[in-house]
Amino acid sequence: MSDKPKTLGIMAMCNGPTFTEKAYYRQITLTGRKMGISVFVFSPRDVDFEKRSVIGYVYRDGAWQTRTLQLPQIIYDRCFIGPSYRNYKPFIEKLQNDPSITFMGHGLKDKWQVYQMIMKSPELNQWLPETSLFTIATLSEFLNQYRAVVIKPMSGTHGRGVVRIVHVNNHFSVMGRNRQNIPFRKRFKTRQDMQKFVRLFTAGSKYLVQPYLSLRTPDGTPYDVRVLVQKNGMGKWQVTGKAVRLGSKESITSNLHGGGKAMPFSTFLHQHFSAEKRLQIDAEVNALIEQLPPYIESSHGPLFELGIDVGVDRKGKVWLIEVNSRPGRDVFRYFDDKTVRHRSMLQPVKYANYLMKERVGGY
Repeated sequence: MSDKPKTLGIMAMCNGPTFTEKAYYRQITLTGRKMGISVFVFSPRDVDFEKRSVIGYVYRDGAWQTRTLQLPQIIYDRCFIGPSYRNYKPFIEKLQNDPSITFMGHGLKDKWQVYQMIMKSPELNQWLPETSLFTIATLSEFLNQYRAVVIKPMSGTHGRGVVRIVHVNNHFSVMGRNRQNIPFRKRFKTRQDMQKFVRLFTAGSKYLVQPYLSLRTPDGTPYDVRVLVQKNGMGKWQVTGKAVRLGSKESITSNLHGGGKAMPFSTFLHQHFSAEKRLQIDAEVNALIEQLPPYIESSHGPLFELGIDVGVDRKGKVWLIEVNSRPGRDVFRYFDDKTVRHRSMLQPVKYANYLMKERVGGY
């Protein structure tokens, strides 16, 4: 038994003691304390690799306090991909290559690379909507075939930059959210005018194009299913919770950051599908989320948690919309599921403890 203290570092994009998800990190800290694990938050940019130390933030006496600490044994990566990620990437990669540090998981690549990875699986690709890299030519092809399409940023989050384009009789209807997540709606009489707008809108970013899926309730509310899966204290994948996100009717996505609400998956199914259809949908979603995590991990490398976004259209067809390796937990707070919320905060500490035990010379 080693007498070396057990340490878990939550790696985040900190600007001094300013960082997001403070409530989540506080709960992980308190949970870790009960299990004899010291938890702190740090920025990869604040690491001194020569001294093997880092400026970190510990939660003590009801407040976050700044400390100079030794590098942790286990790192929980919560650095979200975005415009500023490139400023952190070299430091993250250096930590990933450090043989004395274990990452709980390595972040997935962009949506296109994840799509290509899953397409190689004959068991899983049945749930993928047709997807292509966006160009004006592919947009035209998809519109000609489907009449309604969605374009989305390859690395976007929270519904930002997602746009629906519909060819309706003699015009094109375009609606979505801009980069600031502000909704907009436009109408163009000609294909050329629509294409001109889309070129300007997507300039500087890589986009994907997909058919628009009818993921709306009869009253027009957009929805999807968020499934959170995490590894437990035995290193095994486990479903933490399932919830349906319901967006505002003016939105094309169900993302809660754009205004919306949530409810348990089972409740939603009871409201909108027959008993026979519910059984079929439930079985299919369970099959998808059982097969997906180990498959992605076998292709990508170590993972700890995944937010799996699933669509169920009005006919009961199940679709795999997106997979996120740094999932948020807001959806479970919206319908006050304390059991799921507690489990989502317990699993990171339990899995970190498992990794410490598994390490050579560990606990």
